[in-house]
Amino acid sequence: MIHPYTRVLSGDPAIGVGVFATHPIPRGTIVVVRDRFDLCLSREEFARLPAPQRETMETYLYHDKCGNLVLSWDHARYMNHNCHPNTMMTDYGLEIAVRDIGAGDEITTEYGLLNIQEPYAICCGCESCREHLRLDDIDVHAEAWDRLIRESLLRIPRVEQPLYDLLQGDQLDRIQAFVSGQTDYSSVRNLKWLADPDCRFSE
Repeated sequence: MIHPYTRVLSGDPAIGVGVFATHPIPRGTIVVVRDRFDLCLSREEFARLPAPQRETMETYLYHDKCGNLVLSWDHARYMNHNCHPNTMMTDYGLEIAVRDIGAGDEITTEYGLLNIQEPYAICCGCESCREHLRLDDIDVHAEAWDRLIRESLLRIPRVEQPLYDLLQGDQLDRIQAFVSGQTDYSSVRNLKWLADPDCRFSE
């Protein structure tokens, strides 16, 4: 589920729609929580869908670290990529604001964390755009991404968190343990799909 201070609007004509903030969202705010309403399909299940469904869904799907195809049930699916995003996916089943987001700003994310299966061109218009997403983006950029995410997660207790009550089970236990200093930070390297047959998302 995505933060309530968001809405879908038309953005860059070359990109289409995007998600924009309706109020300020400070760094450290949980912006998206993966929950039980998100559609999660194995690759085999996806392959069995009729072609029109697959073609429509492919734009909005991402691979999780278990190799499942995930489709957000709400407008989180419309978040666009930026090479300097203001939110990032974490290994805690949530997406966190890694920069302050102003009212009216587009909420962007890092597609390099989505386990892309084929390199493809991007044109986000940001300064120092990488121009392509590549299969090894997590390996190459993990250290820089981890610094941003780690510092942002530690701000969770300091800012308003409308989505905090949606954290359940292992999600909640792990984030509480990290923020309280009981466990080490879990790197985005752990988001990389490693084809673990016992892997599954825990609510």
